[in-house]
Amino acid sequence: MTQVAALWRGQIPLAKTAWLYGLTGLLLLIVPFTLIPILGLGPSMRELMLALSVAILLYATFIGVAIWRAASNYRGRLAWRLLAKGSVLFVVVQVAASLAVG
Repeated sequence: MTQVAALWRGQIPLAKTAWLYGLTGLLLLIVPFTLIPILGLGPSMRELMLALSVAILLYATFIGVAIWRAASNYRGRLAWRLLAKGSVLFVVVQVAASLAVG
């Protein structure tokens, strides 16, 4: 639980937070979500798709906050801080747009 708390507080280094927990973590959730319709698994998978959607949304929110805070704590180049925060904002806009469209 201390690793989760450290992530939430932005105490894990930015690169590890963004690449390992952010990208890899989201890919582990998004790949199954994407494969279910491609494999043609029908209506019986509706509950699984809903559960994965909720998991992705919750994890993306958590990791977005973690990346934002890790970027705020980052003492390296300003460009990396800005790119990290920009990527979080991009994902927020993307999710909001997809929710608005349906």
